[in-house]
Amino acid sequence: MAVTADADSQVLVQFFTKLPTELRVPETEVAVPSSLKRYGLSQVINHLLALDPARPFDFLIDGELLRKTVGQHLLDHGISPETLIRIEYVPAVVPPETKQSLPHDDWVSAVSGCSSSDRLASGSYDGAVRVWDRAGTSIASFAAHPGGVTAASWLPAAQGSLLLTAGKDGAVRLWQVPQAEATGRAKAKAAQAAAPALVSACLGHTDTVAALAVAPRGDVAASGGWDGRLLLWKTGKGVVDDAAAAEGAGAAQQQSKKKRRVGGADEAAGVPTAAHSQEPSGALEGHVHAVSALCWAGGSGSLLASGGWDHSVRLWDVAAGRAVATYNGSKAVYAIAAAPSGSGSVLVFGGADSCLRVWDARARGEALSVKGYAAGEAWLAALAWRPPSGAAGSEHHVASASHDGSMRMWDLRTPVPLGTLKQHTDKALAVAWWGPAVIASGGADCRLQLYDLPDAA
Repeated sequence: MAVTADADSQVLVQFFTKLPTELRVPETEVAVPSSLKRYGLSQVINHLLALDPARPFDFLIDGELLRKTVGQHLLDHGISPETLIRIEYVPAVVPPETKQSLPHDDWVSAVSGCSSSDRLASGSYDGAVRVWDRAGTSIASFAAHPGGVTAASWLPAAQGSLLLTAGKDGAVRLWQVPQAEATGRAKAKAAQAAAPALVSACLGHTDTVAALAVAPRGDVAASGGWDGRLLLWKTGKGVVDDAAAAEGAGAAQQQSKKKRRVGGADEAAGVPTAAHSQEPSGALEGHVHAVSALCWAGGSGSLLASGGWDHSVRLWDVAAGRAVATYNGSKAVYAIAAAPSGSGSVLVFGGADSCLRVWDARARGEALSVKGYAAGEAWLAALAWRPPSGAAGSEHHVASASHDGSMRMWDLRTPVPLGTLKQHTDKALAVAWWGPAVIASGGADCRLQLYDLPDAA
C-alpha cells in the first residue's frame, strides 16, 4: 500500500522572501492545510498582503520548487510535518507562449539573439544566414557556408556589429553586419544595401564544425568539430583591424581583395572569399571523438566547457590549456550551457540519453554533483541559459530543444519543465534567448519559431 499525506492535517509554516518590503509578510508561524499546493499558498500570500489585483507566487522548500501538495512534498523528502517549515515565496513565471513562425528554405540549424540590438540571426542547411528584426522581417540574408550553417553567435556590443558563424565546410567566419538606422521597409532596404561583409576566415578544422562559443569579452572564440579538435580563435575589433591592415598593404592589392570580399564569391555557393584568414591561436587536447557542444563558463572568460561524442563533459582552464574537471557519462553530449553569473561551475548538458543534467563542478564526487531531469524520449539537441534580467529567478531558467520537435523551458529548482511547446513538426535543432523575454528555436521543419514570456521584466 502506498504511503500518502493526510489531506486533513495541518502543518506549521513560516513564509519569507527576498522581495521588496511591500511584498513581505510578517515572518510569523502560520498553520495551513497540508493539502495546499502552490495555488492555495499563493492565495494565502495574496490575502496576507491584501493585494489587488492578485499576483501569482511560487514556493520553495529547502531550495526546491513546490510542485505537489505541501504534505506530499514533506513526505517525499523525509521532512517531519511536526517541525516548523520555512517556505520562501518568489514571483511565479508564466510559461512561454507561441509568438511567431518564420519559414526558411532548409533546416534551421543555428540561432543567435543579439544582446545589444533587436536583431536575431538564423543559419540553415541551405548555407544562408538570415538576420531578423522584432517584427519578424528579414533585414539581411547572405551566403555564409557551402553545405550548410551549423552554428552562429553574435559578439558583444563592445566589439562592434560582428557575427561569427560555422559550417559543414570546416570553416569559422567572422562577419560585419551593419546596423540599419531606418525603420520599417526603409530599414529592410537600408540593411540590404549595406550587405554583411566577410572580415576573416578561421581555417583549422578538417571536417564539419559542430559547436561555436564566443568568450564574454568577445575577443576570443572556441570551435569544436567532427575532427575531434577544440580550437581557439582571435575575434572582435582586433581581427577587424588586422583585416583592414591586410587590405591596405598596397593600393592595387587592396582593390583586388576588396572585390573578392564583396563580389568575388565562391561561384558554387555564393560565399565571399576572405581577404584575411587566420590559423588557430590555440588548441585544447583531450576529447577523443567529435566535439559537439561548447560554452564559456562564468564572466571572466577563463573557463570553457565542452561536450563530445566520447560521452564526456570537460571544464577547461583556457590559459593553462588543461581540463580542471571532467564528467564521464554513458551517451554522446550534444548540448551544453553555463550559468551566466557566478563562478561558471554550474553547467547543464544533454544529448543522446534524452536527459537534462545539472553539474555543479564545485561539488566533490561526480555521482553527488550531477542530477538528471527527464526531457522527453528524444535526443536533446540544444540548450540556452536565460540571460540576466530584472525578473526574479531568471538565473535558474534554461531553454532546451529536442528531436521530438519540442522546446522546453526549465526552472532548475524543479525537475518538471515550466512549459513544453511542441511547435516543430520535425526535429528541433537549435535554441537561443533573444533577450530575457523571447526564446527562438530552429528545426528540421525549416522553420524558426519564436516564443514570448508574457510576464518577463
